[in-house]
Amino acid sequence: MKIKIISLLVFFISLMAGQLHANEASKKIDKLMQSYVDIKEFNGTVLVSKGNDIVFEKAYGYANFEWDIKSTVDTKYKIASVTKPFTAVLVMQLVQEGKIDLNAPITRYLKDYRKDTGDEITIHQLLNHTSGIPDFLRLRKLRELPSKNPYSVGEFVEQFCSEDLDFQPGTSWRYSNSGYTILGHIMEVITDKPFSTLLEEKIFKPLGMNDSGYYYHGPLKKREASGYSKNFNGFENAQYYDMSLPYASGSIYSTVEDLMRWERALHGGKLLKKSLVEKMYQVSPHKNYGYGWFVEEIAADKYGKTLTNISHAGMIKGFHSYVVRYIEDEYLIVILNNTGGVALRSMTAGITNILYGKPYKKAKPRLYTKLFNLIKDKGLTAGISKYHALNAEGVKLGEAGLNYFGYELLKVNMTTEAIAFFKLAVDLAPESSNTYDSLGEAYFANKNYELALRHYQQAFKLDSSNTNAQKAIKKLKKKV
Repeated sequence: MKIKIISLLVFFISLMAGQLHANEASKKIDKLMQSYVDIKEFNGTVLVSKGNDIVFEKAYGYANFEWDIKSTVDTKYKIASVTKPFTAVLVMQLVQEGKIDLNAPITRYLKDYRKDTGDEITIHQLLNHTSGIPDFLRLRKLRELPSKNPYSVGEFVEQFCSEDLDFQPGTSWRYSNSGYTILGHIMEVITDKPFSTLLEEKIFKPLGMNDSGYYYHGPLKKREASGYSKNFNGFENAQYYDMSLPYASGSIYSTVEDLMRWERALHGGKLLKKSLVEKMYQVSPHKNYGYGWFVEEIAADKYGKTLTNISHAGMIKGFHSYVVRYIEDEYLIVILNNTGGVALRSMTAGITNILYGKPYKKAKPRLYTKLFNLIKDKGLTAGISKYHALNAEGVKLGEAGLNYFGYELLKVNMTTEAIAFFKLAVDLAPESSNTYDSLGEAYFANKNYELALRHYQQAFKLDSSNTNAQKAIKKLKKKV
């Protein structure tokens, strides 16, 4: 009898200790996330769970700024490339049903796909981004599409997912939205059902994910978040983006709780048998990417035990999402944001440190924001001096950083300042077509057409495939 009482006491003490830890962790996570909200680096919803229990869940900011509609825990967000794990699971379900062979070439299922490359690329290589097919987002001809995508899925694959390969299939790794678009098309051909229907029938409905779906422009979606982008002056509406373009690589919308349901079902054997889930986590020799997931082994010296981190991020105009799971302890972190790109990985690292009792850092304004505020308060000369001081300290913006900062200055009509930082980029990378192209654009915005023409011509001279520079030159020759 005494042994039973002692056992019960130990159980209840352990339970209370666990609850106290969860409560303390929840308070710290809230403080961490609020620090990002305070500097306008986060606006959205967060969920942290352990197994079936929610450790923390809270919405911050607004689902719609124009109408002051606050975000809630059931606000719906576009999750962009977090769609890829869903696509991978649908493929694996068809593997489980014997309808897809992971080692089969594309051309077994798509008879019209170009044979010289399609015969060499397997389903396995599409899933783990080792196919060599270029990402359609890199193609200039895609940017010239009208605002609404005029192509069917099959036509889109033919036009934008059938380019010459970046490398021999299986010999390297490069992230490719095109690969997942092809996977979606293959599943439609095999099942004679749209990708959206497969999602509903095989994942959303069985799991009760009633707040998730394939995004169609037009139908009303209750509690849908509007998408925004951020510049140095604040938030503005994100550019329109036709959601038929990302398709099977990025067109799902969801909520934090639905994504928790999805994660619980995936790892609870409701969608796939265990061996196929484990197959999804087998990474290629070239990158820590399996089927729809990044997989990272975390050494024991960081959190006191070896951990396996399974994750995927998504970014699309106006939205940024991140889903992270630590397999051994069944921790799940879901962060959904509707103000463009933010530091979700830093937030997740902070939350993880809190969960494992490690120190964490609150948010600080970004370097670019500090530099902008300095220029605004003390002038361009002070900003340039600070840039050189940072370089001397080893904090280098680099060509990409200078280019980004220049465009952020252009967005708030600080063209003189933008020109100055684009010049720094040209000095840093004089053989880069892109730096001259950017400086030409800044001169054009400043109505200095002669200098704009000169720099666009240099951009085209350095890279004859720069069609943006070519078009600008034709336009400017009429003005000069």
